[in-house]
Amino acid sequence: MGVAELKHKIQMQIENADERLLRIVSSVFDNYLEDTAFTDNQNNIVSEPIVAYDSTGKPLTLNQYNQEIDKGIEDFKNGRFISQEDLENEIDSWYNE
Repeated sequence: MGVAELKHKIQMQIENADERLLRIVSSVFDNYLEDTAFTDNQNNIVSEPIVAYDSTGKPLTLNQYNQEIDKGIEDFKNGRFISQEDLENEIDSWYNE
């Protein structure tokens, strides 16, 4: 199926879609556009591939991903971390409250 046929098929499906499907399709488009386009310092739209997502689901470019790694390494070097044992003890305390 070529691009023209695919577009026509999708247009026909959208014409017959209920509200739930339209919201899903809209969300897919929103996420796709958010993942692939952002603005640079001159407010030009720039396309850069997404290589990862943060814990909240925010897409990260390679540069952003590397910055997050650098922040994590710096946190570790400065003692800003919790050991697994301390974390397990903290979680256990939640059940005892």
